[in-house]
Amino acid sequence: MEPTLIRVLSTGRVGTKFVAAAFSDQGYRAFHENLYAGEPGSAIIQYMRMLGDLWMENRDKYYELESNFAKPYIKTVLEVLDIKSAPLGSLRSFFQQKGKRRVESVVVHTANVLTPATPLIEKEAERCGLAIKTLILFRNPLKTIHAIYTVESPSSEWGGPYHNWSSSFFSDSGVQGAADIWANTYRLALDQQRYYGVQRFRIFRLEDFSSDPRYAKQVFEFAGLNFDQRRFETFYQAELNKPFRVSKVDSIRNSHLFHNPDFVFSQMEIDAIFAHIKDVIADYEIDWEASVRDYIDFHTKEKTRIGFA
Repeated sequence: MEPTLIRVLSTGRVGTKFVAAAFSDQGYRAFHENLYAGEPGSAIIQYMRMLGDLWMENRDKYYELESNFAKPYIKTVLEVLDIKSAPLGSLRSFFQQKGKRRVESVVVHTANVLTPATPLIEKEAERCGLAIKTLILFRNPLKTIHAIYTVESPSSEWGGPYHNWSSSFFSDSGVQGAADIWANTYRLALDQQRYYGVQRFRIFRLEDFSSDPRYAKQVFEFAGLNFDQRRFETFYQAELNKPFRVSKVDSIRNSHLFHNPDFVFSQMEIDAIFAHIKDVIADYEIDWEASVRDYIDFHTKEKTRIGFA
């Protein structure tokens, strides 16, 4: 297999750690974050905000932009692919699994932060002879918007509410802002798919990926990767049986619930969210009524069962 970077686009808070760990368990070098080695995190965020605003303002300029931003990122990916010089000790988000041979020609990266940088990454990868396969990851939109709102609407370490996002991506610092961020991020990802060709991108749903080996196999096949179904079944059953985290600790079994265990969207808020994201719901062929039922059941039944209420 030619040297390949598997990228995962998303808003984040959609199971990116789980996906990275699943690829790693299958024998692939997978990273959740911290694979970019060019600038401090705060500078990367600022650049991503600029790119998102540029896309909103002028789509043509967004795709035509020339920049050296992606050079250190692609350089790091190529170093990881070169076993002799791979700086794995410094990349703390590298998922390591024992007892499984590594497939050395592939790097998987699930960090959502670089989603707006896709055109720059594509250009630099082409210059360096690195192939790219791109996955667009989503889960129940209400759960994702809930997580964005409860985790990111308070001030961040680098600024105010939703500081990690382009200012043009959200209308306010509340629930509506979180819904805007979700919708605009997935509009951007879908626009990138249309620009580069649908055959180079695949949309996949976390709930199906994490519970249906046949669905997961299709995702791996799109990426051109072998898939061990029995191993995957053992992996996801073990992970999904783990408890949700109750504090800010590094865990594949993630949970935003500890930020505000009692919070749940009202029916009025759910209706308002839908009114602003319904075009994206349609584009991604998401069953909204099923998403609402799943969200309400989680907060009225499942949350109590797992000890958060």
